[in-house]
Amino acid sequence: MTIDAFEKQAPRLRALALQAAATAGADADTAEDIAQETMLRLWQMRDDPRLYNPDGYASTIARHLTLNRLRRKPPLPLDERQAVSQTVPSPLDIIVQREDERWLQERIRNLPSTLHAVLHMRQVEHRSNAQIADILGIAPASVNTLLARARRQLLEEIRQYRKK
Repeated sequence: MTIDAFEKQAPRLRALALQAAATAGADADTAEDIAQETMLRLWQMRDDPRLYNPDGYASTIARHLTLNRLRRKPPLPLDERQAVSQTVPSPLDIIVQREDERWLQERIRNLPSTLHAVLHMRQVEHRSNAQIADILGIAPASVNTLLARARRQLLEEIRQYRKK
């Protein structure tokens, strides 16, 4: 096959490779990769006299590449409980997480007003230290100190909470 003939057939062959990969079970991104690899292999075979049916070769190559990729994926667990436990948190985990969030919110609300204001502006409102300093009328270095103090206080309370 000449280069010009291959270039004319390439869009059709690529579409066939995409279709074969999708039919064999590849997702859209994987099908694109397989179509590209199929086209590369067909390009390498363009002078081979056995390439009398490029459409069939494109589909076969794409299907085989897809099956090879699917075989390399790790198998899914057979135990249904294991699969569910890996994807869905248990009710107990949800309750514990909610309690932890409530506890932390309460501790943040109980911070001294300046520490609470600085922490809120930084973490929730995403303000810069310079903006916080302008709003509160303090030096930017003081903002760093107040943030560090608020975080340290919360960290100590978390450590105490975890020890229980």
